[in-house]
Amino acid sequence: MQTLTVGVLADAGLPEKVARALTEELPQDLAGQAEAGSRVRWEVEVSQETLPLTAEGDIPLMDRAGELRERYGWDYVVYLTDLPRSHDGDPMLCEASASAAAALVSVPALGAGRLARRACKLLTALVLSVRDGTEDYPSTAAVSEALGHQSVRRVDPAGEGDASYIVLPGWLNRLRLLAGMVRSNRPGRLLPALASSVAAAAATGAFGIFYAAIWNLSDALHPGRLAMISVVVTGALTSWLIVHNSLWNRTRDADVRWRARVDNASTIITVWLSVATMYVVLWSVLFVVGLAVIEAGYLQSQLGHPVNLLDYVHLSWLAASLGTLAGALGSNFDSDDAIREATYSRREHQRRQLAHTYDD
Repeated sequence: MQTLTVGVLADAGLPEKVARALTEELPQDLAGQAEAGSRVRWEVEVSQETLPLTAEGDIPLMDRAGELRERYGWDYVVYLTDLPRSHDGDPMLCEASASAAAALVSVPALGAGRLARRACKLLTALVLSVRDGTEDYPSTAAVSEALGHQSVRRVDPAGEGDASYIVLPGWLNRLRLLAGMVRSNRPGRLLPALASSVAAAAATGAFGIFYAAIWNLSDALHPGRLAMISVVVTGALTSWLIVHNSLWNRTRDADVRWRARVDNASTIITVWLSVATMYVVLWSVLFVVGLAVIEAGYLQSQLGHPVNLLDYVHLSWLAASLGTLAGALGSNFDSDDAIREATYSRREHQRRQLAHTYDD
């Protein structure tokens, strides 16, 4: 029985996590989808090696595929990257070459959910298409089925050998790319980089807990107004972090303007989710502190009516809003480089550095 080995390289972070999840399912899917009667045993190996970006901000897999296959003894090589890619205004899902026996997959184009299963089906279709080397590889029908019958299109760039692209046309696929970019950015990673901002927010919020005027103000405010204040302060801190750390993509190149819009949308969502997470954590801490410090009878004497847990909720709610607004001041002491690196996936951060997107 012939043994064929698929080597999987993956960028650190989400792509590596997806790659690790493929080691058991992918061989089974390849064996199940291969032609009946073929006596092939499939193996999958995952390597931690990553390829550096080119000056153009791309991954030179096809140029290095032969070297990688020879070094590791692989028959096929697949690279999973968190780098968003595009072609003629459409998200690019993957690039495949039969002569290089290689495929490059952009994980954000898969969306935000069921990534391991989608990637497994996609890699099965790609590897079998590359192995067969048919004229229409990679098969758009097979790729579409792997993605749940999405609209896909194959592009055969001139002057690039037998390499072909699979792109995902349409606004729905752009939204799916946006969701995938946010997922790859992993918003929670930004919080450790905002240590000074969190400290300033916590100190100001604690001040609100101990300040009687805040008690009366929180009691007088309607929950709807408290919610509006929450939206305003999280939006204000999000805007400040984006502007102060030069996270906004200001490209004026008409050919990639839609990518700039997607980049900026992913930045806004990523930073806002991080700020919202900080807000929720701050509210939780202040709620516990309020319960521990402010005796219910004393709070009742200050407010002039019986109190319950809802009064503590409102108090910590307003205090968290005050603290979050103060977090903008604290963010001035956080490292710009640390915030930029924590906001984006590793490859997207490298691409922005190469493109000088962070320049003020």
